[in-house]
Amino acid sequence: MGRDTRRSRLVIVALLIVAFTLITLDYRTGRSATGARGVVHSVLGGVENGVTAVTRPIGRTVSSLAHPNRYHDRADRLAQDNARLRRQIADDGQVTRLSKELSDLRLLADKGQYSIVPAKVIAVGDVTGTDWTVTINAGRDDGVVVDKTVLNADGLVGTVSAVTAHTAVVRLACDPGSRIGARLERTQLLGAVAGGQGPSTLTFTLYDASFRVQKGDRLVTFGSLDYVAGVPIGEVTKVTDVGGLSRTAEVKPFVHVGTLDLVGVVVSRPPADPGDRLLSPRPLPPQPTAPAQSGAGTAPAQDGTG
Repeated sequence: MGRDTRRSRLVIVALLIVAFTLITLDYRTGRSATGARGVVHSVLGGVENGVTAVTRPIGRTVSSLAHPNRYHDRADRLAQDNARLRRQIADDGQVTRLSKELSDLRLLADKGQYSIVPAKVIAVGDVTGTDWTVTINAGRDDGVVVDKTVLNADGLVGTVSAVTAHTAVVRLACDPGSRIGARLERTQLLGAVAGGQGPSTLTFTLYDASFRVQKGDRLVTFGSLDYVAGVPIGEVTKVTDVGGLSRTAEVKPFVHVGTLDLVGVVVSRPPADPGDRLLSPRPLPPQPTAPAQSGAGTAPAQDGTG
């Protein structure tokens, strides 16, 4: 009995010596130790890695069961971040587009020497064919009054028909009740443009029946109580004979009603009629190509005989 107790004590002392030795080696050499400590670490480390590889998927499964909404919440956060980035990109694109539209509108106003109040279309009226109007976010407090000309970077939009303190209703040029004084480009020939044929067609009638209207003629406003002069209106696309005279025509407006966004209200007249300078330059006609030179005109070779 005493011998067994002594042997057990010796075993315990030996184990303590081994443990202190391994601790000392770990402190001095860290994980790079070799020898007995390295062998033990290698064996135990392999066992630890194997146990971890087996238990990790189980732990994740148990964690997902214990917290079922964790991954759904993370997916929702990612979706929200993605939507926010998409909105930011869209907003940046809209700012860039509006900035360009405003720059083009200012350029047109400067050419015509118009004083304008920029405004944005905020509502569209009844477009069933009896009332073509839009509402803009500028009104009486901005200097807008009834009958003022409204334009955008492409040309004539219409006139102001009603005003509140902060908004205004614009009757479009294609409205059936709209009638606009117009002038043919590079001439003093006057007429009137009327709506009623839809958003893409106006009807032009020349006052002097002794003159002819031709396809491709362009029109600008000639100026009246309601319209300032020189604003581009559109281009003649089809001529209609009335009593054997070509004095009525269909006109395609320069302004696309379906894409109206940024407009300008002309609040004061220019000091002089701008004429045709607001019209974009016409493209140059293609130059005819010169015929290829043939070899028939070359002098024949002489044989040198006398």
